[in-house]
Amino acid sequence: MIEEIISHITAHENITFGEVAAAFGILLCISVFLDRKNNLRSFRIMCIVTVLSDIVDLVATYVSFTINPALPQAHFVVILLNTLNYCGFGCIAFTLFKYLRSYMRPTAGLHRANEAMNGIFVLYLVLHAVNLFHPYIIDFDFHKKQFIRTPFSFIIGYGIPLLLVTLTLIMMVLHNREYTKRQQTTLTVSYLIVLAGVLVQAFVNARVLIAHGTGVIAVFIEYFALESPDYRRMSELLKESQEAQQKIREAQRARDDLFAGMTHEIRTPLNAVIGIDQLVMMEDSDEVVQVLAGKIKKEGETVLSVVNRILNQAVEAAGSKKNGDFTSVPDLRGKSVLSVDDTPINLKIIEGLLGLSNATLVSVGSGQEALQKLMEQHFDIVLIDHQMPGMDGMTLMKKIKESDLRGDSIVIMITGNDGEEYRKMYKEAGFDGYVTKPVRKEDLYSVINSLLNGKESA
Repeated sequence: MIEEIISHITAHENITFGEVAAAFGILLCISVFLDRKNNLRSFRIMCIVTVLSDIVDLVATYVSFTINPALPQAHFVVILLNTLNYCGFGCIAFTLFKYLRSYMRPTAGLHRANEAMNGIFVLYLVLHAVNLFHPYIIDFDFHKKQFIRTPFSFIIGYGIPLLLVTLTLIMMVLHNREYTKRQQTTLTVSYLIVLAGVLVQAFVNARVLIAHGTGVIAVFIEYFALESPDYRRMSELLKESQEAQQKIREAQRARDDLFAGMTHEIRTPLNAVIGIDQLVMMEDSDEVVQVLAGKIKKEGETVLSVVNRILNQAVEAAGSKKNGDFTSVPDLRGKSVLSVDDTPINLKIIEGLLGLSNATLVSVGSGQEALQKLMEQHFDIVLIDHQMPGMDGMTLMKKIKESDLRGDSIVIMITGNDGEEYRKMYKEAGFDGYVTKPVRKEDLYSVINSLLNGKESA
């Protein structure tokens, strides 16, 4: 019953539907070409192919049912027009693929897909060319005034175009990151509309013109949703905005890298000056030496304060580590400490600051040496410099974890970086705490004592 109703409606309204679709399609093509600077060439080609297919469909339908069969070559003319009509389905599907491909970045996989589609389309055209002389896809019975369709009508005439379109949409899904949500939704809706038209024409009434007409509707939807001047301009503005945001992010990363490098380069010599000064004050009790060392310490602290202010460092965060109970020399009797730094003077400073802790100290100058030492023996505390050539502190920590060399060792980062983002980064990397450069004994003792007493380092 439903099929009879659909057949009745489409049989009587098919010419009108096709004519209206062709008229609107021609207007669309004119509009697209007048504004061709704002739309893709592949889209213009798809518009032309779709509208021409609808026009051929109209002509083929009209001629097939009005031509005098007694005229010479009348049968060939009808077969030619209807073969071109069927070819239109495949041409639309093929140009849709080319249109969608224009949005994708060239890759080896896309190149292979393009070659496969080209091969299928060439085979499709050859099979239709054969139909001109041996009508095995579609024929026409002049006596009964109806089309004669074979299984090949569905397999070749409709099946291959639908296969091309389906493969095209699968390709779009696989490359979904290169399409906006709007593009994906629009193209999917267009596909469903054309699919409905093809199914009606294929299984309900071959005399209707709905398949090509729905193709024109789909192109209209794609034009107004994706290729109209307003949308294209909006897309360009959005793209420019995204590019500007990306440049801002890159500039921010460059700034952060610059600050990190500056921090390291400035704090490293400061570390040496203040560290040696601390050792002098610890080793020599002479009053004059203490006064001079005190001045050095004061001036060093002043320079450090200026550096922190220039680089927007939160000096207060470091100051918060100075908890009275945890700034005394840690008692590391019976414990072993591994110090890793590529700068010899920094190793000497750590050795001097922990000299009164009664720890067994081992110093190495690279990440690779540290790994070798960790494979040879267990260390209770491991102090790692962040920026080292070859293998930096973060990489060394990763290697330690991957090689299962950590055990229950306390691992502390010695770094020129400071601030919440670095604290979080070091914690996520697996460090128990960190001490900023220049290394001050109060900070080093506080972090070690906190960790030994089971408190998380700030």
